[in-house]
Amino acid sequence: MWENGYSQVIDNPTRGDALLDVYLARPESSVTSSGIVQEGSDNLAVILEVEWEDTCTESQVERVFPVYNKTDVSRLQTFLRDKFVVWASNGSNVEEIWNNLKNIVYESIERFVPHKTVRKSSDPEYYNKEIKRLKSKVRKEYNGRKLAVHCTEKLKQLSKQLLAAKKSAQEAFLKSILIQEDKCWSDFYKYVKMCKGNKENIPAIKDCNGRIITDAIEKANTFNSYYSAVFSSEGNILHIQGENTADPFTADIKTIR
Repeated sequence: MWENGYSQVIDNPTRGDALLDVYLARPESSVTSSGIVQEGSDNLAVILEVEWEDTCTESQVERVFPVYNKTDVSRLQTFLRDKFVVWASNGSNVEEIWNNLKNIVYESIERFVPHKTVRKSSDPEYYNKEIKRLKSKVRKEYNGRKLAVHCTEKLKQLSKQLLAAKKSAQEAFLKSILIQEDKCWSDFYKYVKMCKGNKENIPAIKDCNGRIITDAIEKANTFNSYYSAVFSSEGNILHIQGENTADPFTADIKTIR
């Protein structure tokens, strides 16, 4: 829990002199205050005051964790029995004995407990529980479509529901981004970058004479000449200048949110 940034925020005893209640928070600064309340039972109640942002997302990272239910129990038991004699006769104080025990436990986990890697999810961050549930159903019907005729019709219905749920969640996500005054454009840029994925920038293009253009400014000016019909008039087409030119240009930009 410490490795993942969690902190125990209760430091008062909740039953006699013992601290039985564990409340983990991340980050710890989100907890503004905590208190103990006397109730009718022998276990005291805990009241926490917490502050957090309306939308709080954390990017998923690849991590490795032990799969304890697949542990090689028999070899683990043999290993611990062999280590017990060495551990029991080694250590001059409590701290040293405790550290030796931890080292034995960590070594046994590495040797006899399989580990699994959780990779970063490719799903967009606006995917909610309903979308993930429908995705699972669509995948199930897709795998069984060859076994039963009714699966094909059900697959079509679920696919339509999935597309509608994705569209609704995406619109709600964009609205939640654009109503934030301070973080609006940075979050919107992250969203666009996520949709763009690992796609490359505009590749080299050829002008009307067949010359290959690789410079970004020349590409933009070439596209302006190709698609001049999208502008209201020829005079409104901007000719993009390089950064080192002495002749600046002015553009009127209106942003609609």
